Amino acid sequence: MAVNLSYVKSDEENVEMRDSAGDLKRYGYEEALDLTGHGRYNVGLLFACFMVIIAMGIDIFGLGIIVTAATCDLGMTLKQIGILSSMPFAGIIVMSYPWGYLADTRGRKLVLMWAMCGSFISAALSSLAPSWQLLAVLRFISSALSSAAESATYALLGECCNSRSRARYMLLMTSALMLTPTLYYIWGYFITKLDFSYTFIGIVLRPWRLLTLVMALPLGLGALMLHFFSESPKFLANVGRGSEAVEVLAKMYVRNGGKIENYPVKEIYLEEGNKEDVGVFSLQSLWNQIAPLFKAPLLGRTMLLFYLTFVIYIANNSFAIIMPTIFNVFFTSYASSSAGAGFCDLFAVSPNATETAVEEVADCKGIDDNTIWAGCVHGLSFFVLNALISQCAGKRKVLTITILVIAACAALLIDNTGEALSGLVFFYLFLTTAMVFGIVSSYFVTLYPTSYRAMVACLGMMVARLSAFSGTNIVSASVTSHCGVTLYAAAALVLSGAVAAYFLPSDSSQTETK
Repeated sequence: MAVNLSYVKSDEENVEMRDSAGDLKRYGYEEALDLTGHGRYNVGLLFACFMVIIAMGIDIFGLGIIVTAATCDLGMTLKQIGILSSMPFAGIIVMSYPWGYLADTRGRKLVLMWAMCGSFISAALSSLAPSWQLLAVLRFISSALSSAAESATYALLGECCNSRSRARYMLLMTSALMLTPTLYYIWGYFITKLDFSYTFIGIVLRPWRLLTLVMALPLGLGALMLHFFSESPKFLANVGRGSEAVEVLAKMYVRNGGKIENYPVKEIYLEEGNKEDVGVFSLQSLWNQIAPLFKAPLLGRTMLLFYLTFVIYIANNSFAIIMPTIFNVFFTSYASSSAGAGFCDLFAVSPNATETAVEEVADCKGIDDNTIWAGCVHGLSFFVLNALISQCAGKRKVLTITILVIAACAALLIDNTGEALSGLVFFYLFLTTAMVFGIVSSYFVTLYPTSYRAMVACLGMMVARLSAFSGTNIVSASVTSHCGVTLYAAAALVLSGAVAAYFLPSDSSQTETK
């Protein structure tokens, strides 16, 4: 893009940029971004990032459906199923830090493109895995790569949206994760109902392999969609590529319906701290990326957001990950339960309820229909609910406290209604802790300088997945023998999160760190 500019030095030796008429064309980044307007570019980027998040969610959380369908074919034991199912979390934990560093130093779009392409290849190859061990390795690689989406998409989208739509877009992004269960449950239901068996290069092709391949396709589609959008202009400006940043902003303006000659910005500036090591691979650069997060003035907000992340993910994912098993045990036991049986009583019907549920999978009975439909209703309703909540993006603190208090009360009531079905309703309400995911993610964008946003978000996701990994093992081990105690502990933890949320910046005074 050709731009007719002349440079004029001010008395302070700062370079100002003026057009041929002598009018100042130098703007702060947020002002320059607001001038691009809101239109097709922003909505298109939202859809692209939305697809990437959906692809990541299916890749990571949809593995449970694949494991269920592949158990017989691969001859897996309960222990092997557990190892295979934990691979996505292992991949996320291992790669959270590297992805944050790379996204902050090499670019949001660049990282996402390479990561999603690599994840697609690995996930597609896993459909041909001849053993559960190789399937575990390929799914570890796939999830490790796709986990880049957890932070880089929020940073890319947040830095390309004007201040009026940013928070709303951040919450809408979380709706993508709410939608993923509906997709992979439905795919799993219809594809595993197929009946075929073909031998190819010594591998028996059955429906679960087709399901694995279909679930890999969104990864490639997400990478393809991102190809049509530019790198974050704020990242470009942050690493000294100001002219490229202006070009991207101008393209955004044109894509949003403006004419190139009417976009007034010819130079942008950022009021940031020292960024001299950004973009340089070195141990010092690595240290410079993470150390400020745990020093004043960022230490307080880092610990607060990490604690909130710990609370909502250990409370939600610990139950959500084994939710198919919970649903299966519930529906199996409810019909034969006595009148007045509570929610936890259903899990105590058999001292080996959890083992029984897994044995059903091992006996090749497939995916239970009630579990499929319950999962679909859960995912679709949460998608709609989160989309509605996103319209109240200006009340993030109030929403966080309200949702967590409601969830804590629901956890207390699950086993105290005297009736199992109403307990299931309160269990559903407890899982609304998922509505806070997007709110916390939006704080990672707005409360940190550009140089640290992807890093702090990735570290936050590492905290989240470590919490989910440990919480899942605790919940799965205790829900049958100590169901009530488990729910009361979850309620207390969520309530402590509501107390912590009280110390977030007030909704009326929240301003973004540039």
